[in-house]
Amino acid sequence: MNRDEALLDAYSRAVIGTLDRARGAVAALTLQGRRGRGGRGGVGSGFVVTPDGYLLTNHHVAEAGQRITALLDDGSELAAEPVGSDPDTDLALLRLANDAPLLFLELGDSDKLRVGQVVVAIGNPHGLGQTVTTGVVSALGRSLRAKNGRLIDGVVQTDASLNPGNSGGPLLDTRAKVIGVNTAIIAGAMGLCFAVPSTTARWVLAELLRHGRVRRAWLGIAAATVPLPRRVALAHGLPVESAVAVTGVVGDSPAGRAGLQSGDRIVAMDEVAITDVDALHRVLGGERIERRVRVQLLRGAKKLALELTPAARD
Repeated sequence: MNRDEALLDAYSRAVIGTLDRARGAVAALTLQGRRGRGGRGGVGSGFVVTPDGYLLTNHHVAEAGQRITALLDDGSELAAEPVGSDPDTDLALLRLANDAPLLFLELGDSDKLRVGQVVVAIGNPHGLGQTVTTGVVSALGRSLRAKNGRLIDGVVQTDASLNPGNSGGPLLDTRAKVIGVNTAIIAGAMGLCFAVPSTTARWVLAELLRHGRVRRAWLGIAAATVPLPRRVALAHGLPVESAVAVTGVVGDSPAGRAGLQSGDRIVAMDEVAITDVDALHRVLGGERIERRVRVQLLRGAKKLALELTPAARD
């Protein structure tokens, strides 16, 4: 071991090694604003996930730019074209206009993360490309609202410092595997930063590559979370304190054809308890499209079960 190596502790070597393996696949994104937005544009981050130039970033980054340019660590500037986007998870897929294979990052397994694990973030905060920050996994299983109001589950909380422009960049473990996509900070709070987990990113990536969008199941109802009176829950043996009230039904829809009515209170789907609208959204993944499901509900004082087949959401 030479003198320079001796001066580096294990933590420093781990961070430097991660940076050396990952930085070539991280892009600083420059956004030319859309018309009607004052032409402001902005900056963001992204990272290459395939050698042929597919790049992941945040939906809120991609939608801010009418034209997007990606600057790689080697100085290459490449135009980035949208492939697909998912506002519900704040993820988007772009394609870089490259002629040769690119360095890329592998999506790791965020399900195996542990609180206290060292993580490294690389991004483009305030236009300062290839900025590196480090920290630990502060908490797991957080929930975060996307800008469209949908709940993102399983979010990774970290204290690795993030700033505007870090959005869309990778959160890495010390093997240079992506375990999250940096997506949000809490303004005014120190060390409260959040990343969409890599397991979610992997699923979204597959959907966008295959279909150009993320498919989710659709019932055709308007709904709201309502409390469930304790006496009603006890009378029907329901271990829940709330349910989802149907406030409207689209006529020619899976719910309409199955006979759901306004005023019905959904309490379970395929034996999964439905306590609020977010829980209903969670169970309506793409795997339930065109697959018959059993919906348990309360209609007045009666408990009923209806079968319906969700359609793909437009």
